Amino acid sequence: MHLTDLVRVIPDAHVDHINTVQIHAITYDSRKVQPGSLFVAMKGFHVDGHIFIRQALERGAVAVLYEDTAYRHHLDTISSIYVPNARTALAPLAAAFYGYPGQSMRVVGITGTDGKTTTTFLTSVALEAGGYITGLMGTVDFKIAGRQWANDTRQSTPEAVEVQALLRDMANAHCEYAVLEATSHALSASWNRLGGSGFDIAMLTNVTQEHLDFHGTVEQYRRDKARLFEMLGEIAPGFSDDQHKQRKIAIVNADDPNHRMFLDAAPDSAERLTYAVHNPADLRAFEVHSTRDGLRFRVATPWGEAPVRLQLTGDFNVANVLAALSVALVEGVPLESAIAALERVPGVRGRMERINCGQPFTVLVDYAHTPGSFEKLLKIVRPLTKQKLIVVFGSAGERDRDKRPLQGAIAARFCDFLVLTDEDPRLEDRHAIIDEIAAGIEQEGKREGMGYVCIPDRATAIRRAFAQAQPGDIVLLLGKGHEGSIIYGQENTPWNEVGEAYAALTELGYNGEPRKHSK
Repeated sequence: MHLTDLVRVIPDAHVDHINTVQIHAITYDSRKVQPGSLFVAMKGFHVDGHIFIRQALERGAVAVLYEDTAYRHHLDTISSIYVPNARTALAPLAAAFYGYPGQSMRVVGITGTDGKTTTTFLTSVALEAGGYITGLMGTVDFKIAGRQWANDTRQSTPEAVEVQALLRDMANAHCEYAVLEATSHALSASWNRLGGSGFDIAMLTNVTQEHLDFHGTVEQYRRDKARLFEMLGEIAPGFSDDQHKQRKIAIVNADDPNHRMFLDAAPDSAERLTYAVHNPADLRAFEVHSTRDGLRFRVATPWGEAPVRLQLTGDFNVANVLAALSVALVEGVPLESAIAALERVPGVRGRMERINCGQPFTVLVDYAHTPGSFEKLLKIVRPLTKQKLIVVFGSAGERDRDKRPLQGAIAARFCDFLVLTDEDPRLEDRHAIIDEIAAGIEQEGKREGMGYVCIPDRATAIRRAFAQAQPGDIVLLLGKGHEGSIIYGQENTPWNEVGEAYAALTELGYNGEPRKHSK
């Protein structure tokens, strides 16, 4: 695109100097600059992108968008655009550069504290049961039509450039639906990674406490998530007559006490749909039965009633399945077809994933890392054993510190033995993080060496938990799930929770064939 055309879509842009040049790529990483690039200089948490302007120019950047006027003198001989906030300018810039790819598909956005990843995956499965081609962006995986690969970025929602590039690849692959996991960070006005995506369906799974280090208050956290529903009203330039994009739908979990504010955030013209397990709703689950091996329930919907038998473990997956069904049914997928497809799903990687190596106790790997997800999961798992419930977990560094003692207290109430370990310490002291978790545990009466132990090295912690386990016990490995690394300082150390669990069980002499996991 011509730079002059791109500049028109950026709010509050001030052109310092501009030439009629063609832009062949947009990047905020100077290492990825190629000849013809527009380099976006923005301030990160640890690194200021402005210090790499010279490197970007040397690598062939033909224009720079920046937000710090102290660097203006570096840009006298190059096309340059000043904006108050380069990060928020990135979304409209990327959407325009890639030709608003969301306009050629139905785009589903899924937000909430818990259940986003599983619901995103299940929604894609349910839509494909209707013969649709889908793309997916989630914490665990990316998918474009028949191609699926691991999301190794450590970002549930990538930066705006990557979002729009993936949407363009989906459009080029003739995807009819794009299903996007929408985090509160990505939705916040200060980041706006999802602007210009062309959402048609907005869904809320639930809202508890998370990311208060970023949002400040629970109220602001809710408001930032509600922006997804407001974005149903966005219209891309030149696409106001797009017929297949005019039907907008807001879907919420009626069991969440704040669901009404999300429905209210949607445009008046949007359709409203609710699902629930406990409260009246358009889609409702009844007669829920949960075992270690799966779930059974009946579902009542405006499109009919049917029995459901899932391989998924954990009562919370009933709500995730209802959410996926809501999207599929409202988009025309037959109820029986959607249910049959969901019943074939063995699980989602790193989400209540069973580790079977022939051991006489149950091992489950899950990504739960918030007080709300802890309480929900532990309430479900506790009744599944009359023996001990053992848990291994930590808490992320440089994230919401207030949740750490809450996690400890909740785990102490439900579990017989706790092993505190590293999650992602980052630049925080690993021992200090564990001490803050332990404070909550001790409030519940457990003492170090008796009800809990502190073992920062996660591999050693897992082995201690397995050594403690007896026949009939359940061991939960929480917080890492699918993630492929542990962050120490600013370095990503490779990590595979499932692989480590299998290795530890093998060392203990269990050599049964592990159950193969299919996506």
